[in-house]
Amino acid sequence: MRNALYCGDNLEVLRRQVPQASVDLAYIDPPFHSGRNYGTAFQDRWRWDEPAQQGYGAILTLPKLGLLIEGLAGVLGRGGLLAYLVHTGLRIAEMERALQPTGSLFLHCDPSASHYLKLMLDAVFHAPGAGFRNEIVWCYSHGGRSRRWFGRKHDTIFFYTKSAEYHFDSSAVRVEMRSGKQSFGGRLETDAEGREYRLVYGTRNGKGETRYYKYYLDQGKAPEDWWADINSLQASSAERVGYPTQKPEALLERIIRACSREGDTVLDAYCGSGTTLAVAERTGRHWIGIDISPEAVELARKRLEAVSGKKYAIG
Repeated sequence: MRNALYCGDNLEVLRRQVPQASVDLAYIDPPFHSGRNYGTAFQDRWRWDEPAQQGYGAILTLPKLGLLIEGLAGVLGRGGLLAYLVHTGLRIAEMERALQPTGSLFLHCDPSASHYLKLMLDAVFHAPGAGFRNEIVWCYSHGGRSRRWFGRKHDTIFFYTKSAEYHFDSSAVRVEMRSGKQSFGGRLETDAEGREYRLVYGTRNGKGETRYYKYYLDQGKAPEDWWADINSLQASSAERVGYPTQKPEALLERIIRACSREGDTVLDAYCGSGTTLAVAERTGRHWIGIDISPEAVELARKRLEAVSGKKYAIG
């Protein structure tokens, strides 16, 4: 499937417009169940109403996920949180359907409902060899502070795959290797050719011999599962396009470069202002973007046209 931008309910668009096994990488940054109103962009407030009841009936028919939601309903009751989980769970199931057998899904959330979202991801991605790969903690520092608890300064990004065979290229997203006084273990050495490396002591083998590992500074390293080197967007950032929950391009570029190839198709079913799509376009991937907000989709369209120099219609 080639580049496509849709305005509408992403569940209906996924069902009608996105074929089975047509997507290589899906990233979603759905509402967080924060209880906040983001104006014309979207509302993150949930209640149990007729659409929630209809969604509940639909989700009960899905293998594994239906049993999980039915169990959670008995614990949580039929209220805003269950309505949120029904909404999100139906869409996770549709994106799993749309993924290639070698595809991956990244779900971006915060701690308010991440524990429930992980249960739903486990239920959907339950095939042999499929499932959980990483819980990435994205750390940032700006924003308000509380006098009643520790500062809440991280998001969670879950990484799941549809099978045991999936694309992951850590060499495409290497970061600086720090050593010397800035290192977190080992010592700085120089080889016969003058190249600096960090010498790290590993575990002992069965013979009691210590293993040593060399990490050359000029090769960098693959990021760990906590990302503190990419800050959230500041008010003065040139990337800002006026969307309230906009994420930095560097964050999406790391995901896209590591888990897709040039020519692959990247899906963002809550595309907002189009960060995922713009990065996919800039890095030679195809893309599919969906959002229910006409204002958001128009921002995404303008952003894509600025990156590509092409004109795009909204479906």
